[in-house]
Amino acid sequence: MIRAWLMVALPLMAQESGVNFDKMLTEINRGRFDKALTQLFPVQSLIRENLNGKQPKMDAGLVARMREMESTSAVLSTIALVRSHVLSKNFEEASVHAMLIGMGLSGLWTRVPAYQKLNFAKQDVEEAKGPMKDPELRKLGYAAVEASEWDTARKAAAELMASTEKKDFMGLDPGTLRHSALTIRGLCELGQGDILAAEKTMIDSMKVRGENSMRMMGPSFRLASALLARGRKQSVSMFLQLVAESNWRDSSKAEQWKKDLAAGKELELPRFSAN
Repeated sequence: MIRAWLMVALPLMAQESGVNFDKMLTEINRGRFDKALTQLFPVQSLIRENLNGKQPKMDAGLVARMREMESTSAVLSTIALVRSHVLSKNFEEASVHAMLIGMGLSGLWTRVPAYQKLNFAKQDVEEAKGPMKDPELRKLGYAAVEASEWDTARKAAAELMASTEKKDFMGLDPGTLRHSALTIRGLCELGQGDILAAEKTMIDSMKVRGENSMRMMGPSFRLASALLARGRKQSVSMFLQLVAESNWRDSSKAEQWKKDLAAGKELELPRFSAN
């Protein structure tokens, strides 16, 4: 079914690739490197389909170019290259440069001040309609946590939690939303010094109904990582046990992390997931 959708969608992507490039440029010019990344995804999908999923090869030259992708000007010039390569159907080169754009945009976004990310997130929530508001609320919650705006983060988490009660739900699945909402709430509790409450919320976050997106992308480890940094190994071990028992397709990794933690090894949990 997915393959059939791609066969229909990719010709449209090819026709609209210029529009995606133009939107990328617009978002970059207003400092929305995160939204520029979302405009890059259809272009990358088009490239991968034409290369049958083949990934760029890592070599010394590519590594050197990665270090250059630390400025807006470098990203803009690389976008021009990718546009040219796509139009000329030189997908091998387009693949390499599209990867560099992704790295550059990600790096630029990490350097945006927390207060500015929070302002962007508030604007996005105000502009979002219907079920599209849910992912924006999730981003708002995490942005507020990063800015230590605890009241804003708690309100976003509460609204996200309430969204899981919808019967005519058409956006992200309820289990994923509830997990995200609890993770954000737990980060607030930890940020405000209530470690015991944060530990309980972390455990509760893995007692959500198993959904497809959770199965594919896994849970968020942000709260677990933060608690681990505080030395709370026992609660993190309990969390990892629940992850190991979950429907996450890589749940076996959690079992190994739990063993490593018990053995006294330094544990580095994933920083990001779909949640």
